[in-house]
Amino acid sequence: MSDIPPALAFPASFRRYTPELATSLARIAGALGVIRGARVLPAVADELRASARVGTVHYSNLIEGNELPRVEAERAARGELEPETRAKVELIDYVEALDLIDERLDAGALELTPGLLKDLHRVATRGLGRDDDPHFKPHHEGEWRDGIALVVDRLAGRVMHAAPPADEVEPRMRSMFEWLARKRDEGESPFVLAGVMHYGITDVHPFADGNGRAARLFQSALLIEASVLPGRMFSFERYYAEDRPAYYEALRSVRRNTLNMEEWLGYFLTGLAEEYERVSERVVDLGSLLPGGSAPLRLTTGQQRALAALRAQGRREFGRRDYEDAAAVGRSAAGNDLRTLVQHGVLVLRGGGPGSRYAFARMSRTGSRRGRPSQWSDAKIERELRAFVVGRASWPTVAEFRAAEQGALYDAASRAGGIRRWRAVVGL
Repeated sequence: MSDIPPALAFPASFRRYTPELATSLARIAGALGVIRGARVLPAVADELRASARVGTVHYSNLIEGNELPRVEAERAARGELEPETRAKVELIDYVEALDLIDERLDAGALELTPGLLKDLHRVATRGLGRDDDPHFKPHHEGEWRDGIALVVDRLAGRVMHAAPPADEVEPRMRSMFEWLARKRDEGESPFVLAGVMHYGITDVHPFADGNGRAARLFQSALLIEASVLPGRMFSFERYYAEDRPAYYEALRSVRRNTLNMEEWLGYFLTGLAEEYERVSERVVDLGSLLPGGSAPLRLTTGQQRALAALRAQGRREFGRRDYEDAAAVGRSAAGNDLRTLVQHGVLVLRGGGPGSRYAFARMSRTGSRRGRPSQWSDAKIERELRAFVVGRASWPTVAEFRAAEQGALYDAASRAGGIRRWRAVVGL
């Protein structure tokens, strides 16, 4: 029997499952089945994995106010970023924290314990503690906090959340992980467990700083350990980063609803479903790079990687120089590759001379990634968004989209370049 006082026990409260949660779980299961059944070329899988890793590093730090552009996250992921500023150190540390998860998994030692959470925090905040910082000092890296923790809205000038006292952190975290172990034994959905733990870590705020990063890293570790992130091709953090007010409001809803987590879990699982569906669409799309036939062309690793990168960028057509950059080859090699790909029906040549363009054959024939006209073209998304936001001074929250029965519009915009893109398009 646990020696944790009842007042400090982890208060996970939600119905199993509301219709909204059940719908999101069904969407995840459907997309996961597609992903597991898809034929993905090795270099294509590598490209998707690398892109997801960069997105995770970029967006998770963006949520915390790190405004470095995505290209710096790309450099960090390749090991090419120098730790010249605090912001760059944050990106480098996050890459190393993701590496730690992979290393533990490969060694058969990925155990979901308070020790793992501390280790992830230690690596993700390495070198960020300063002796002259009144809030986050070197000894805080990877250790429970020893002072108060307040979440402050600096613009509004008010405290958004006051975490429990420091002497309650250890028993509360122990209670949370005991709950996790018990629910895993009972067969609870790993997606629900990830959402509950994500909230719980941010609510207790066990560290002096870096709690959001630690929560999102632990979420990834939990899903990886549960074997529901095939290929590591997922980046859930963009969903939170593109509408940070909605993310924070969903987290605060638990306290507002007397510790009931259903509103938060609804938001959280919707985000997971959108990412699983985005990845499933992409693997199906990229799986169509080869034409059918009894003797299909065997793409080289460089060709696979180049075509996957160009397709992943949403390119319908591209020039020779674009291919050179994507394949990291010279003009002559690019020309040979492109001729071969046209001959075997992978690409369609448009025009001639220096202005020649190359289109993916399947997209050229159908105008759609799935072989049929898209229900949500860019033109339709823009038209529907402009109609929905007319008269508004600010971008609607996710909850407002859902309440107005415009969830499909929000999901379509998220998949077609992301909310940040569409906010810029409509001028909000």
